Amino acid sequence: MPGGSKMKRIICTTVFLCCASPWSLFGDSIILGTDNGGNADPFAGPLAGFPGTEYQEAYASSDFSGPISITGIDFFLEPGYSGTTLYGATYQLSLSIITANIDNLSDTNLQSNLGADNTIFTTATLGGAAPNELTFNGGPFSYDPSLGNLLLDIQISNVTGSGSAVFEDGGGEGPAGIVRYSNLYNGNTGYGMVTEFDYSAPNNFSQFSAPEPGTLILLGCGLAGLLAGRRRRPS
Repeated sequence: MPGGSKMKRIICTTVFLCCASPWSLFGDSIILGTDNGGNADPFAGPLAGFPGTEYQEAYASSDFSGPISITGIDFFLEPGYSGTTLYGATYQLSLSIITANIDNLSDTNLQSNLGADNTIFTTATLGGAAPNELTFNGGPFSYDPSLGNLLLDIQISNVTGSGSAVFEDGGGEGPAGIVRYSNLYNGNTGYGMVTEFDYSAPNNFSQFSAPEPGTLILLGCGLAGLLAGRRRRPS
């Protein structure tokens, strides 16, 4: 029957969309750390006499519940802080997986901290007024916490002006799961910025051999609605 063929096509399309689009259905984010003060590095520039060309944050794998595909990295302007100008420069953000403990990285040879899979996430030129949420979109970068900790490396170049913006956290207090290293000052004092990672499902189709619970719920609701509408149609 024509109606039956149409119904089959609708059901097949619903199943396909639910199974083929887990990324759009389950895009999410995770915020690491809590605000305990302000961190001027790296977006306010280095202290006088320091190169100010590289900044790193190492994140403990235990802060992540499972594999993710990182598509965005966000930082939050410290509430109530009057200095809100970004250090004018080009920022190259890279991500890598490291096996070293986040507290045992080098604060003199930052390049030696990089993981073997170090990958450029994005490059952006910043300056002027700082937004309440500083967002870097890029990647995606596939991160599996079972393989090690996560390292964010920021290379700074092409400086055009000074800055004063301060972002959430730092000052020697904060989440023990985030440690910062840089040549913007002497040593790795303090903890890193509160960081939000935006992510989608991992880039590994084998991860989806079993449908997500949300997918099954959505599929079930769609099919139930279609069948209910089918029953109400006059014969």
